[in-house]
Amino acid sequence: MVVFYKQFGLLLCLGIVVANFGGGLSFAANTHPAQQLIEDTTQKLLSQFDSEQDLIEAKPEILRGIVADIILPHFDFVRMSKLALGKHWRRASVEQRKAFTVQFRELLVNTYSKAIYKYADQYDDVEIKFKPVRAAEADESVNVVSEVSTGEEPVEVAYRLYLKGDVWKVFDVTIEGVSLISNYRSTFSEFVQKHGIEALIADLERRNMVSDDGPA
Repeated sequence: MVVFYKQFGLLLCLGIVVANFGGGLSFAANTHPAQQLIEDTTQKLLSQFDSEQDLIEAKPEILRGIVADIILPHFDFVRMSKLALGKHWRRASVEQRKAFTVQFRELLVNTYSKAIYKYADQYDDVEIKFKPVRAAEADESVNVVSEVSTGEEPVEVAYRLYLKGDVWKVFDVTIEGVSLISNYRSTFSEFVQKHGIEALIADLERRNMVSDDGPA
């Protein structure tokens, strides 16, 4: 699974926000609440990067905390974990589900933090444009679609959110039609079929322990 983790690191970096200090953001009037959430999170994260850039350079592990504090509260990790495990979620015990959810969350924190740290300086002239959200007022699941331009062909980044109570939560991100959840589900399913769910949890835990020191 090593190759998969590395490849999706860049997708995660583009996923919830493109990390740069000089790019532009473009938003439509009458913004849908789900899109507003993405906008606010993006602005908050960029502001945090800007104010703590020197500190992050000196102590890269700080970036992990910033990601966890600003971005991850807007993800529903239980739902993401259930979708990522697919049929294996139904077969897992309550303890296995909890353990997997914890390790999957840590995996995304670590992968995303490393991706930002590695790729942030490559996106000096990024522009993010959001398309109008196509959803009825009563819809409880929406796609927020954006185009990320780096001076080349724009990359479409879409966020899938659903209404949990009165709060919008992200449960998938797609880049150019490539779903984060679908890719993890395929990779995890193959691993579980060969080694079992306990081995998958152990593998994720081992990788997360290696990543505890922050972006490498």
